[in-house]
Amino acid sequence: MASKELFLWCVVLVWVSDLTQADPKAPVVQVYSRHPVTHGKENVLHCYAENFHPPKINVTLLKNNVKLANVKQSDLSFKEDWTFQLLTYATVVPNGNDEYLCVVDHQALDKPVTVKWEQDH
Repeated sequence: MASKELFLWCVVLVWVSDLTQADPKAPVVQVYSRHPVTHGKENVLHCYAENFHPPKINVTLLKNNVKLANVKQSDLSFKEDWTFQLLTYATVVPNGNDEYLCVVDHQALDKPVTVKWEQDH
């Protein structure tokens, strides 16, 4: 009985070690607002990063190349395939002239990815 349990623990350890040694996977990044854009009206800007591994990631929201204040993040969560997802968001008041960017840095990227919020979409 003990050898069967030992074997099962070895299988579990090999499986977990395979997961932790997985190749890095670059995030897919989307930028969008909670509501349709109305200039001068408060909205929430979202930057959603998904399908990345390992979980360490840095997400920055910028307005005219300056870090936004009061940025919040969801809890880091994982999907069925063990890749991770994270939502970063901030309240903004778009005016049609300001440029909003989401900058994501992750070890699977050669350089940080910058995605511009297209307010008219």
